Amino acid sequence: MKLAKNLLVSTLALGLLTGCGSTGNTTTSSDIVTEITEPVEITFWHAMNGAQEESLTKLTDAFMAENANITVTLQNQSSYPDLQQKLTATQASPANLPTLTQAYPDWMLNAVNDGLVLALDEYITNETIGFDDYEDIVEGFRTATVINDKTYAIPFNKSTELLWYNKTLLDGLGLEAPTTLDELATVAQTVQQETGIVGAGFDALSNYYTTYITNEGEVYDADFDVTGQASQDAVNYYLDGVKEGYFRIAGTDKYLSGPFASETVAMFIGSNAGESFVVSGVDGKFEIGVAPFPAKNKIQQGTDLYVFDSATAEQKTAAFEYLKFMTSAESQLTWATDTGYVPVRTSVLESEAYKTNGSLVTPILEEATQGLFTNPVVEGANATYKESATMMEGILADPTIDVASHLEAFKNTLASIW
Repeated sequence: MKLAKNLLVSTLALGLLTGCGSTGNTTTSSDIVTEITEPVEITFWHAMNGAQEESLTKLTDAFMAENANITVTLQNQSSYPDLQQKLTATQASPANLPTLTQAYPDWMLNAVNDGLVLALDEYITNETIGFDDYEDIVEGFRTATVINDKTYAIPFNKSTELLWYNKTLLDGLGLEAPTTLDELATVAQTVQQETGIVGAGFDALSNYYTTYITNEGEVYDADFDVTGQASQDAVNYYLDGVKEGYFRIAGTDKYLSGPFASETVAMFIGSNAGESFVVSGVDGKFEIGVAPFPAKNKIQQGTDLYVFDSATAEQKTAAFEYLKFMTSAESQLTWATDTGYVPVRTSVLESEAYKTNGSLVTPILEEATQGLFTNPVVEGANATYKESATMMEGILADPTIDVASHLEAFKNTLASIW
């Protein structure tokens, strides 16, 4: 499997990486501590829960068993939104930042520009403690960690969206898993008409909106007209399904894996990293089917691991050793098997141990990771990405709403952000 060849990193995302103001402090090889001889504690902020947190804890314990002088304190920040909010708030007092954190690149733009994030290039290439096999990390994942020609993170938990479906139900109706968005609507409508069960839904409305317009050949940036045809089509595709009862949103359930497990929705679009939640929720009540996202272009997601420059020299080295361990081939095989995340190493993706690990996702991963894209990582992108979910939810929660006026208001909101 040559996943790296399948990863499409948007040119705007790469463009960020050359035009974002100042950068962090430069670390030279002479500044790097190459051996931890005294006890040092590092703090890691994360947002992993359930089987993901269990695997993270297991791997962290294994790291500490191999590195007697390093203590890693895991601090769960509950969820990605809570983690992002805390990171943003704490940047005003850098001394209170953790040693390292999970984060999406667009969360870290201001921190990088303010010199709060450690550039890792000198660590990666250091003759004593550097990576021996950095090139084995999937190229598309590595590229996304570079800002202004410097590497500020190591890829960690990566994912894309898949179609999860009740195979028992679809088989009983003589239906195949849809491979296009048009087919998704048709199958969902048939399920609803034949059984009264809601046919499908999308976990993440921001992902839905930006993926839809990407498949229409558009890019969600400051030049995109959110009142134009592609945007209208994205809204109306989902809205038509909600009006007729064959689509729904997650709403207060937050994720559709719960309604899926309780058999009140037959299909949903959600992350491959949610496999453990899906399997445990269904608990054998029916056969679970999984298929690639039903469109050519699929969103690439998942966080990277960043180290803050406020750490001591010893903490920086300890954190780097931890990053290497967590992204080693052995650790990534464990992590991917335990959680369903895409391993960040090509060697793991191509290994028989991974291909035969019993995961529902593994057999379709090669196809599911073709045509991956990332949203542009530029100033304002994170805020406008969130606003797209607010826009979609506002429309879908009130099917009688005037879509044109709502999109015009959305356009004005984005203009003030961009």
